[in-house]
Amino acid sequence: MDFAGQVGRFRTNRPLTEQEKNLQLKQNIRLDIEPHYQLSIISMNSTYLESVDKWYGNRGTITAVMLIIIGMLLAMFFGMLHVALTRDSQSAIGKNDLTILVVIGLMITPFVFAAIWGLKKDSFSFTHYPLRFDRKMQVVHIFRHDGTAFSIPWNEIFFTLTPVDQLYGFWNIMGHVLDADKLTVRESFALSVSSVGTPDGMAILRSHWEFIRRYMEDGPAAIAGQVQYCMPIADRRETFYVAFYRSLANNSGPAIFMPALIFNIAFDLLILPFRLFAMRTSKLPRWPAEIEAQSMLERGDPYAIAGSEKGDRVSLYPEAADAAGVMFTGPPGNPLAARHDRR
Repeated sequence: MDFAGQVGRFRTNRPLTEQEKNLQLKQNIRLDIEPHYQLSIISMNSTYLESVDKWYGNRGTITAVMLIIIGMLLAMFFGMLHVALTRDSQSAIGKNDLTILVVIGLMITPFVFAAIWGLKKDSFSFTHYPLRFDRKMQVVHIFRHDGTAFSIPWNEIFFTLTPVDQLYGFWNIMGHVLDADKLTVRESFALSVSSVGTPDGMAILRSHWEFIRRYMEDGPAAIAGQVQYCMPIADRRETFYVAFYRSLANNSGPAIFMPALIFNIAFDLLILPFRLFAMRTSKLPRWPAEIEAQSMLERGDPYAIAGSEKGDRVSLYPEAADAAGVMFTGPPGNPLAARHDRR
């Protein structure tokens, strides 16, 4: 699980590293890999493609950890308070109970506030932090954690593959907004997929980049058959079904050993109530009016799709889609297949 950029901010006001320069993903260069949407799409049409953030799949994990920490600290404090109130007040220990409680209270208070700070990174925030790729205007809109949004021309973004977590080895597809010197990172955002830095993991990242790149460069026809599911969260909180499905989808990647798979599924089921808590206590993100006006959906767009209540891809204008011959071409291809075949 990759929480870089959610708990702490991405590093900015720094020069590009040599590694970032060497691993740059250029908008006008097609990669020889099967593109994949990686269950990240909210909606797509001829005007824009909107995706979730990279933290969406693991929502609830931080909430679980922080609520458990808060619960343990408060249980310890109120347990000692109960002992102090029920103990024989004439005993030597009883006379010191209030002093001990004050000291313990002062000791745990910073930890409680730190846990509340961490909790608000996942709960009491926003249900998701969307990215909108406006193909007509060739602009990318990014929804920040503080509820504001910023826009940057597609061709002015420096995209690259970057390690963001040295402990677990996670890599992201990063978009850097550069200063006029084209070397200093002023602001950064991550695309929807995170993976470890293994050859397979890097292929997954490149395949998702190629999905976004082909939409922006070649249009929705290039990737329309890819999208099977759309997260139905643009104007409503996710249902229990969607939360359950999306949580278990974290285990649908490359094959892993059965004991590890069972453990991961059990862990995801334990986190599910906390995910529901995080979503129910968070607000729906709303784009500024000028962004909504700029990326208006055209009536009768044959490529306009969104998610049903269960997340199935549905056409917003089915008659126009039928007339244009827009349909599924089968499940999205495995971006790792060609790489494995070459071994």
